[in-house]
Amino acid sequence: MAEDSCGYSVSMRTALLIALLTVLVLPAGAGEHGSFFGTWGTAKQCARVPLKPGGTVLSEPFEIGPEWLRQGQLWCMLSWGPVERRENGLFSAAHARCGEDSVRQYFLGVKLDKGELTLRWDFPVKNGPLNRCPAPN
Repeated sequence: MAEDSCGYSVSMRTALLIALLTVLVLPAGAGEHGSFFGTWGTAKQCARVPLKPGGTVLSEPFEIGPEWLRQGQLWCMLSWGPVERRENGLFSAAHARCGEDSVRQYFLGVKLDKGELTLRWDFPVKNGPLNRCPAPN
């Protein structure tokens, strides 16, 4: 059997490499991301008040699920990265593919600290802090 310079057989090294790659590329379980799921917004977004007084266009909160994010008419498909616990909260990132006819791709950073969620997009926009919206009656 062929051996490498360290004395390991090539098949043993290949099996170890495959096992290591399998662990590294496994997607994070939905349970780890469950803290981010739900409906999040400011007080006005959660109440769905009109953007302008007397207007008909309502403020919309962000609805986040295991594979998607929605705010009003904007839908994004999410591919989550791993969750990281730090002293100042939970962090994760997602690749967001938004739109229907012409899909745009974004990198989305997600932070949850003391019940406040912040969404940081790869263009200079930050949404937050957002609070969990109460369940509708």
